[in-house]
Amino acid sequence: MAVATGITTAASADIYGAYTVNYQVTAEDFGGASVTVNVQDLYLASDDAADVALNVFNLDLVDSAKVTYFQSFTSTGWIAQNAGGPFDAPALRRADSFVTMGGFDQDVLLPAQAPGAGAGTGIDPNFGGNSTNYPGDLAGWYNGSPPNLNGQVGQVPQGPGGSFGLGVLIGRFAYDGDFDLTDSTLEVTWNQGLGTPGVQGGFTVNVPAPGAFAFLGLAGLVGGRRRR
Repeated sequence: MAVATGITTAASADIYGAYTVNYQVTAEDFGGASVTVNVQDLYLASDDAADVALNVFNLDLVDSAKVTYFQSFTSTGWIAQNAGGPFDAPALRRADSFVTMGGFDQDVLLPAQAPGAGAGTGIDPNFGGNSTNYPGDLAGWYNGSPPNLNGQVGQVPQGPGGSFGLGVLIGRFAYDGDFDLTDSTLEVTWNQGLGTPGVQGGFTVNVPAPGAFAFLGLAGLVGGRRRR
């Protein structure tokens, strides 16, 4: 696991919560099969544009989140990766389950797992392996190349009606049935760029935070930039 040097405990955290954006996707997988899944994109919320998320650790999923998450036929597992070319299926971009430390397009409603997105993410031994059904007890993941600043916060979905605020995407969880990440807990390390001290905080998903909210019937908006 990547661990920042000079760790301090946040008295007043700049990254202040973890929350989900919930929606349903129907997309074509490799070979032409149609896939419909319920999706929860997991974000960290911040109040400081200088914040850079470095790692997630000690993830504790609630029982309702311990399901066999969907992986696209061309997915390599939980580490975000899209090989591009003939393997770049819509289901891989929109419906695949993965973890990441940022590295995805910001200022969009529903970020796509495009080639190169999330590059450099690694998982720790507690995760249970890249092909596990769901992250194991006390699972973690991290940016394996901190100089790329993949975890830099930016404008991401953060409120009802498609409003935006500062945050960073750290995972996508997709399943063809009901599940909920709410009340799961995790810990996070972040700093404000190379050479700055690390800070750690613990959060409960959707408690408190901008809150889970549903984008219903947004198939035409997937990957689209928000209006200014």
